[in-house]
Amino acid sequence: MDHDVTGKKPRKVASRFELAASRMAEAWLEAGAVTVSADDLRVVREFLTQTGWTVREARGGLLRLARKRGGPVREMTREAVVLFALRGLAERS
Repeated sequence: MDHDVTGKKPRKVASRFELAASRMAEAWLEAGAVTVSADDLRVVREFLTQTGWTVREARGGLLRLARKRGGPVREMTREAVVLFALRGLAERS
């Protein structure tokens, strides 16, 4: 089946994370582990803030995520926060 890609404008990129996600995942595959740099975390925090989350430092190197409009608070590792953001990005597509 043919698909006319010119008939519909592509969705605008709304965050730097949308552009960085593929690069991050490729680096993890090459390294064989999920590692998060300070720059990667900054981009992820920006995305989560734009999508209604607050991200704060917690004890033991964890990050605390909470919806701006209320709800349960989650404490996660930096790596889990990035995977959480990836899931949110996939839900938007």
